[in-house]
Amino acid sequence: MPKSEQLPVDAATLEEWDRAPYPLRVRGRVQHYSWGSTDAIPELIGQANPKHEPFAELWLGAHPDLPAHVTIGSGEIALNRLTEAAGPVLLGERAFEQFDGVFPFLMKILSAAKPLSIQAHPNTEQAESGFARENHAGLDLDDPQRNYKDDKHKPELISAIEDFYALRGFRPLDELGRTVHNMPELSDLVPDGTLTHDRMVELYVELMQLPQLEVNRRLIPLMQRLRTANENREFGKADPEYWAIRADDEFSRDDDKDRGLFSVFFLNLVHLRPGQAIYLPAGEPHSYLEGTGVEIMANSNNVLRGGLTPKRVDVEELLSVLTFEFGKPTVLELERDRRSGTRARYVTPALEFELSRVQLNSGERDVAGGTRGVELGIVLDGKLKIDSRDGSNLDLERGQSFLIPYGIPYVMSARETATVFVGSVPS
Repeated sequence: MPKSEQLPVDAATLEEWDRAPYPLRVRGRVQHYSWGSTDAIPELIGQANPKHEPFAELWLGAHPDLPAHVTIGSGEIALNRLTEAAGPVLLGERAFEQFDGVFPFLMKILSAAKPLSIQAHPNTEQAESGFARENHAGLDLDDPQRNYKDDKHKPELISAIEDFYALRGFRPLDELGRTVHNMPELSDLVPDGTLTHDRMVELYVELMQLPQLEVNRRLIPLMQRLRTANENREFGKADPEYWAIRADDEFSRDDDKDRGLFSVFFLNLVHLRPGQAIYLPAGEPHSYLEGTGVEIMANSNNVLRGGLTPKRVDVEELLSVLTFEFGKPTVLELERDRRSGTRARYVTPALEFELSRVQLNSGERDVAGGTRGVELGIVLDGKLKIDSRDGSNLDLERGQSFLIPYGIPYVMSARETATVFVGSVPS
């Protein structure tokens, strides 16, 4: 049956699954943001894209903005609705109570052809306060003036599946002092090239709050100088100047420079190789610049933006949540999961999620015991089969996704050499 004609799950079938749960097939859904690439996600999920539409994110989760759908029997149900109907069985009693009956994480494939906004995410207290404040103001959830889509924090991790470039966190103070001092357009702000923590905070806040005419006065000559330098020695992706020029081309309009360009020079430029990841706690300024990765986060869509985007920019709100920590970013590597010889995982302080990679040679198996939390997975390469103890099974191939309810023992067998990413609630 075509997906557009998929029937809803009837009550009897849902009740039967609630009594005897088993693994489910998942259909993710796509966000077509303008910065998305046109090829990576369509190729992964086997969907033609003749109009070259941007496919920015494939959402695999239960956030109400775009919930994935799961197949039960001959019908489909949105994952947030399944969580509402059978949350204790799906998540386990402890996780169901811990996360207030909400599916705790959102998993995505993200593919960026253009830089994303300069942004940060709130902590729980900030999200609850901002969400309540905007509700009190009468803003609808889809109002473009809204900052807070929900009352949750949004720690997140992204793992590169190809070369991936990002801005992440403020650079070390000594680096920033030299950088600003050596830029004629900004050097008057740091005449001796020395920056203390407090002065750096003041400087960033000052630049981000400048009137547009003053933004132009500093950024127009800066970008002109960089473009001239680029003609003599072309910048590469390891240079902040390369990304500043690209962002300027994309986001500056009618000689009004985008103030987000300041952040390109103030934040660490990170190049992730496949298998490497970065973790972003609340308040960490960042921007994804280019590449495709597996992303996992708490189940929230709260984003506060400070530039480099046609979406809502609220500099004051962004500045109110920033943590202003300075230093080199930590790049995470996969660590062997002692519970499985075929799994490796990223270790983070997040309570809502953990991301693992399973690599299986043809004929190899991954045996998962019944003590794991709910798991949501996607096959990036190969073909595999999932068998659970009740005799049900799923045949999966590249681009297809699955859901394992809490406590269900299962065996993952590779019919072809396979790479699978699995998001889960930490044990």
